[in-house]
Amino acid sequence: MRALQSIKCNRGFQFFLKFSAAAIVLSGFACSSRQETAQMQQSHAPSDGPGITVNPHPHQSGNAEAGRDVYRFETFGNEGFWTDAARLPKGMMDAEFTPKQALEAGLQIDIEAIDPAMRKTLETEWKTDLSPQNAPMLNDPRTMVALVNANAIVGIVPKDSNNDKKLDITAGDKVGISCTICHTITDKSVYDMQGGGSVGRRVDGPAALTLNVGKLMATAANSRALYPNLQQTFLGVSIGRAPSGLGPNSTEAEVDAYLSNPAFYPIGTFDETQDGNGNPVKNVPLFRQDLAAPYGTAGEFSKLEDIGNSSYTTNLDPTTLLTPEGRQFLEMKAGPAGKQMVSEYEKILKDTGVTNYPFVKAELVGGVGNPASIVGRRVDNQKLLDMNAYLDRLQAPAGAQVNPEMAARGRENFRMSCTQCHNVDQSKFVPPT
Repeated sequence: MRALQSIKCNRGFQFFLKFSAAAIVLSGFACSSRQETAQMQQSHAPSDGPGITVNPHPHQSGNAEAGRDVYRFETFGNEGFWTDAARLPKGMMDAEFTPKQALEAGLQIDIEAIDPAMRKTLETEWKTDLSPQNAPMLNDPRTMVALVNANAIVGIVPKDSNNDKKLDITAGDKVGISCTICHTITDKSVYDMQGGGSVGRRVDGPAALTLNVGKLMATAANSRALYPNLQQTFLGVSIGRAPSGLGPNSTEAEVDAYLSNPAFYPIGTFDETQDGNGNPVKNVPLFRQDLAAPYGTAGEFSKLEDIGNSSYTTNLDPTTLLTPEGRQFLEMKAGPAGKQMVSEYEKILKDTGVTNYPFVKAELVGGVGNPASIVGRRVDNQKLLDMNAYLDRLQAPAGAQVNPEMAARGRENFRMSCTQCHNVDQSKFVPPT
């Protein structure tokens, strides 16, 4: 039971080493201790919380308008990974992936990016039962290609890779992934699929909690290229939701089966750490990030721009782990298990014909293991600071409509039980502890 608690509670970046059994017990003990402490806490005098108006964790920021474009469309070259390594566009076309299936997978569609003629037809079809008879374009894979080319599929960004000043993923252009795939929804003004994606104007910041990341990655023609982010086996043991881990000889079908199973890879989650553990974590909102420090699942980043850099240089292009700096990082953090992952991942890329990596465009700055450059690389820092400014400015969405009497009682309970650490006014900063 304690081991299960540790797996559930420990969301940090951890590798399975020969000492992992002890680590699990210690982590479980810490988690249990926190739970027991919370149970022992008594109510306190009602208050509105310890809120202050000065940010105790300030970070640099740039131009918010430029930051919006970075957030929505910047890939820093990861289109090389998603097109040439994972081969997502090929997989989508091979599977004859349609707009209806995209919505079923939780993807969001930006109505304002669609040309007027197609938009009019699709808006009519979204008012039907979406059957092939009543919505032929929504069931046509050619429409999906057109929507990707139009930059209308939120987070899946086409790039003019062949420099012909046109966007066409069937004619040599590539597809990358931006932050918005997990951290943007729409206003649902045109269509909202129950349990899936939506169609409307972009709303940046809220988490995409109906996005089936695993299913989307399984659509890629070479999902084995995502190996560092999958559940593996180290020293005969595997940690994760699946009963057993994947290995260097696992087939594409086996990897796809793991990714497509919500019991192993839950909807609304992304496995953000290259640790070989099956540990997908919930997509999180990214509004008012000036209030959110420290950053990362385990709070391991004190600066917003550093977790942004980490996402671009590892999560969205894991081939950086096979650079000398990436290997150093894995060995630094995981010892023999890190070497094992490097060897196995290198074999997978060789077996699947992936070359010329890494793909992300970043400056080699050293400082391996440092939060500012965990694999010794840093993307354009000004763009990271611009994105900081945009994410600081994004406001929280309106709250749900609730019973006012229940809300009033809940507010008083919150003021008596929670405001030693938290604020009633969520726009205020919390003092450092």
